[in-house]
Amino acid sequence: MSEALRRFDGLDWVGKANALSKDHVVWDVIYRTAEEVKKHGPAPEERFFVMPWRKSPAMSEGLYKQLTVEEVVRRRRSAVDMDGVHVMGRDTFYQMLLHCLPSGKVGSGERQGQQCALPFRVLPWDAEVHAALFVHRISGLPKGLYFLVRNEEHFGALQRAMRQDFEWVRPEGCPDSLPLYRLMKGDCQRLAMQISCFQEIASHGCFSLGMVARFEPLLHDKGEWMYPRLFWETGVLGQVLYLEAHAFGISATGIGCYFDDAVHEVLGLRDLEFQSLYHFTVGSPVLDERIMSLPAYPGPGIDA
Repeated sequence: MSEALRRFDGLDWVGKANALSKDHVVWDVIYRTAEEVKKHGPAPEERFFVMPWRKSPAMSEGLYKQLTVEEVVRRRRSAVDMDGVHVMGRDTFYQMLLHCLPSGKVGSGERQGQQCALPFRVLPWDAEVHAALFVHRISGLPKGLYFLVRNEEHFGALQRAMRQDFEWVRPEGCPDSLPLYRLMKGDCQRLAMQISCFQEIASHGCFSLGMVARFEPLLHDKGEWMYPRLFWETGVLGQVLYLEAHAFGISATGIGCYFDDAVHEVLGLRDLEFQSLYHFTVGSPVLDERIMSLPAYPGPGIDA
């Protein structure tokens, strides 16, 4: 496989990218960083193998809208605003998070960590990204800060690294197979907005989240080339949340502007063992009628 991938370096690029602006700004640090984090072939001990496939856990398929996979994918759009009113059901929230688990449906005594479930199995490493959740409007759940542990091998390290006054209690009605914990109760809407560059979309949804990755130990262990791959993992997780939201009849969007130092302060992180990498929000969208929405792909027209 490595040899097959190397052949791509010899291919000629076809086509020309559209110019988004007549001006061009060169950010040297971006090009230097991209060069520093390149992976130059497989590591000596690295082996490629296919993990056994596992189905994602489910509470009830009846929670979803009656949509086909094609309809959900074609409807997928990034929300530009949230209504600040819609309340998500607790079971819907839990179902969405169950599909964010990397290992899928695990047996008794097994833990989340290996990426066996679709689509996470495209990533050939154990899960490194977790989610700090700001719960705003979930029926049956107190507002507050929650945490989804996507690799349970990291649980002890997360507890030691974060604020010592966090509760770490399982929320009411949470499935045993979902490693979700409430850290503290309280209205986090203003806080979520502030740490996402004061964007109201982070506070007007049902919940928002910051994706937090195991960072410095991983880079020391595997190498700098894991840095962009952590963003691959946040990207896959974000796409799952997008599709889940649309399958439930609401929407979502990634939030690229955020203050990572502020996130670390909220969580009590004092070093780079864990690092904030991306933000996201889920809720009921407010459509901007000034924006034209066209079909994303050739095929049957489906309203966005």
